[in-house]
Amino acid sequence: MKVKDYIWKEYILLPVLILIGVIGRIILVGLKIQPFPNFEVIMVITFLAAVLIRSKIAIIVPFLAMIISDVILGNSVFIGHPMNRIVIFTYSGFIFLSVISYLRSDWFKKHIRDLNLKSIAITGGTGFIFTLIYDIWTNAGWWYIIYPHTTEAFISVFLAGIPFMIYHLLSNVFMFIVVALPVVSYITIHHPIIIPKETPDLT
Repeated sequence: MKVKDYIWKEYILLPVLILIGVIGRIILVGLKIQPFPNFEVIMVITFLAAVLIRSKIAIIVPFLAMIISDVILGNSVFIGHPMNRIVIFTYSGFIFLSVISYLRSDWFKKHIRDLNLKSIAITGGTGFIFTLIYDIWTNAGWWYIIYPHTTEAFISVFLAGIPFMIYHLLSNVFMFIVVALPVVSYITIHHPIIIPKETPDLT
């Protein structure tokens, strides 16, 4: 295997995914054209980066996409109102999902290689589970940062978040099936050289 076989993956695929995340947030959030609340692209690019990019550096994709788009959108990060500290939970939530995706990348590539009902179920289920984990984590963050640390407040936060969670679940199940599945399937079949997890022999 030659170095050139990996150049486009390391130096093109990674920034392309970051750019998609940034543009996606600007269009959906900044221009407010979300078809429904919590429709977003960050989670699907988090998954794609971790599965398709061999290096652990893929973990920076959601972080950079979020922080760059937050700066462009004029969102305060870590400063000002206590609510701004929620980024600790949103950023770490995506990074955690990126780590899971990376550790299970070989499994994902094996089981969603072909476009069939099984791969659709696996991909949609992954989007569902990832979104559930993320929303539970960020809801806990809202409770910890803003609300009294009581059981009643904790329950209230999660109950109030249910409608948004439903929208988020639906959007990510859709995005994983319609975007992530075809992309991973196509690259796994047609360009397997770009996604080995092992360090290549560059001799």
